[in-house]
This record gives sequence, C-alpha cells and structure tokens, in this order.
Amino acid sequence: MLMVERNGRGMFGSMLVFPGGRVDSEDVPEGFDTADDLPHRNAAIRELAEETGILLTPQGAVASQTIEGRETAASSLVLVSRWVTPEFAPRRFDTRFYLASCDDPPDVVIDDNELVGHAWLDPEEALNRTEKGDARMVLPTISHLRWLCRRSSVEDAFESAHGADARTLVEPRLVDDGSLIPILLPAEAEE
Repeated sequence: MLMVERNGRGMFGSMLVFPGGRVDSEDVPEGFDTADDLPHRNAAIRELAEETGILLTPQGAVASQTIEGRETAASSLVLVSRWVTPEFAPRRFDTRFYLASCDDPPDVVIDDNELVGHAWLDPEEALNRTEKGDARMVLPTISHLRWLCRRSSVEDAFESAHGADARTLVEPRLVDDGSLIPILLPAEAEE
C-alpha cells in the first residue's frame, strides 16, 4: 500500500498519510447529481497523480502528474468509508477513503511541495512505525490500517468494502471520560 509523508507545514505536517486532498472545482462535472461521489473520486485520482505521479486510467496505472486530456478510472475506486471530523474539532473535514488496486505501479515521483517522502508498506508495518514513534498518523489513517490488517488479501479488502456508501458517516464522538466511541468500518459489524 502506498503511503506518503507530508511536509512539516500545516495541520497534517510530517504525518504519514494516504495520498489525497480536497475537491477542487475542476473535479465537479457539470450538472452532476449531488448524491453521487464522482467529484470525490475525481479528486482522489487527481491528487494521487499530482502528489505521486501515478495516474489511474482504464488501462491501469501510468506515470503522469497531470490528468489533462487523459481518461481516468474513477469507477475503479472502491469506497471504504466517509469520515467527518467530530463537531468538537476546531476544523472540520468530510473525507472519503477509497481502495484502488495496482498490479505494476510506475515509479513514484513525489511532488516535493506537499510531500517529503513515500513508502510502499503493508498495513502492519505502517502501524508498527507509529507504535515505535517513527511515524505520526491521525485516527482515520490508523483505523483504516487496522481494518486492512484484518483483511486476508486485497480481494478480501475490496469485498469487505462492498456496500459502503457516501451517505453513511463515520463521525467519532467523545464520551464523558474524554475517550472516543469505538468505530466500526465496513464488514466489522458482523465480525
């Protein structure tokens, strides 16, 4: 799995995260249905290309840091979850997490602006880096890595995410003692 390290600036400075970013106006098709998450899928593909030089196309992953004039594979992304920052947070985010499969990825070329590094890691190794203090991550990243650790294969992860929708929110809440209410991701309710 591809993870990137943010530069030292901003809210997620120096953190190990999945490639991603925000939805820009160019990601929103004219006349799109607001119930559709296509703008978020388009943003995920664009951000992946801009940050890592990997563009997801119908023919597979290719080397490109721009999507201009290229057909992309937004439908190849599988939604895992939609997280909304808790109400008590000083800044709120509405974030989608997607899976994409890539058998033979091109070389990663980080943008050298937002990012300072990258690594192909299995979920357990990424979590170990956090536990050892070698990497910092936010709760949604850690939660998704833990979820991936419980999957037996890439196919199992895709199957487990099947049925996730952008209407169902994961919104952590504080309980009286200051801890967060446990969060279940797709397929965990029946585990």
